[in-house]
Amino acid sequence: MSTKQWFKRILFALILAASTSERRYSLALSGPEASSELSRDLLDSARAPQFFDWLKRIRRSIHEYPELGFEEHRTSQLIRNELDALGIEYSWPVATTGVVAAIGSGGPPTVGLRADMDALPLQVLLLLLL
Repeated sequence: MSTKQWFKRILFALILAASTSERRYSLALSGPEASSELSRDLLDSARAPQFFDWLKRIRRSIHEYPELGFEEHRTSQLIRNELDALGIEYSWPVATTGVVAAIGSGGPPTVGLRADMDALPLQVLLLLLL
């Protein structure tokens, strides 16, 4: 399964978990067994080395080039590149460097996920013990 498929499965799980409508669950699942199977499948997907490596690569890239608020040009580009690769439409720029993406039909239920992408102006001390 491709990284794109893994990512979309995880997003689907987040949206499904946030929904409070039993009727909506019944559209996607056919009973407790299917729900349990879906949960196990999504957990296995999140543990897959390729998904973990993808997330780790993105995290390291963001941490390698920290950018202060409203100066996150590289981080914004990274996010837009990943959304493009996943085939997810987005709006940009929002508040200078922000990105807003939407997944799904646009109808209820609606789930919002928000994240900051700016760095704090800190000095990091790294000690290497040999």
